Amino acid sequence: MDKEILYKIILAGSKAPSGGNSQPWKFRVKDNAIEVIALPEKDHPILNYKNRGTYIAHGALLENMEIAANYFGYEMNYQIFPDKNLSFKITLKENKNLKDEDGLYEAIFKRSTNRKHFSLNQLKKEEKEFLFKEVSKFNQCEFVYVEDKDKIQEIAKELAWDTYLNLSNKELHKLMFNEIIWSEKEEKERQGHGLFVKTMELKPQEEKVFKLLKYWPIANLFKKLGILKNIYKSIFQMYSACGLFGFLAVRNNDEDFIYLGKLMQNIWLRATKLKLGFHLITGIPFLWQGINFGGLKIFSDKEKELINNIYFKIKNISGFKNEVLALNFRLGYSEGPSANSFKKEPEIEFM
Repeated sequence: MDKEILYKIILAGSKAPSGGNSQPWKFRVKDNAIEVIALPEKDHPILNYKNRGTYIAHGALLENMEIAANYFGYEMNYQIFPDKNLSFKITLKENKNLKDEDGLYEAIFKRSTNRKHFSLNQLKKEEKEFLFKEVSKFNQCEFVYVEDKDKIQEIAKELAWDTYLNLSNKELHKLMFNEIIWSEKEEKERQGHGLFVKTMELKPQEEKVFKLLKYWPIANLFKKLGILKNIYKSIFQMYSACGLFGFLAVRNNDEDFIYLGKLMQNIWLRATKLKLGFHLITGIPFLWQGINFGGLKIFSDKEKELINNIYFKIKNISGFKNEVLALNFRLGYSEGPSANSFKKEPEIEFM
């Protein structure tokens, strides 16, 4: 198989989103076969419960690769978790009848997180039909969306506590500011691993305050003085500015989190194609899993109660019953983001 096409398919995969832009993968290639190796140690050590954050990222990677393979006229077959540390074994077979019907290949290279305030206008019927066109193919996942403005306000009020927890809990605070990248130069030096501050869409004054908050004694003082509540209100206003909230849930099954990431990415690419803003919000669902399934011990009883209450309020609004609520996202009409995350060249071993 043409190595250049193989490279382009893998490059498309490596453009997938990942927690803290950790890009937790590498690739091994022999002939027309690709092995995708998971590197969960690169991912967020608290939010990555049972490596499921890594699996979601690998699901998005798989979706990108399949779209790219079809674009170049190749059929892609894959095995999930065929061996220890392998997410997938992929084989490619030429099939000129395949094509990128919805034009998502180009969207792979334009997709980005958008944390701006979106328009409050609801999306058009035809836009939602395009966005959610493939949802029914993913029987491993449950998906719902909410457009009601009152419910959006309620959801935003709950999910905004995620940022408050990141600033007020000492362990989360440490991890968060270890991931913050303060300049383009630093981003290139770190190969993009981390969250570039410009993607947070902070106003100049907000960025100055945020730089102060990287010092734990100041963040802790702000918490005691109630100043962090003002930051919570700002996040709430941003979260509530959207056309809809989407929710994805799966069974408590590792493999399903791969399909979850695949479906998430399909919706995200379609949003990109329509030039809509898309903002993934994952903190509360993963903290809830860590507390209730993994014995995560960094929280006080009061913080645990807050996380549990938020999780079940959101789950009640979304209508899920027995599934694990895994992802939330906000979506709407918006200007493009002010900055994008840096993606390093994929690490490929040709055998």
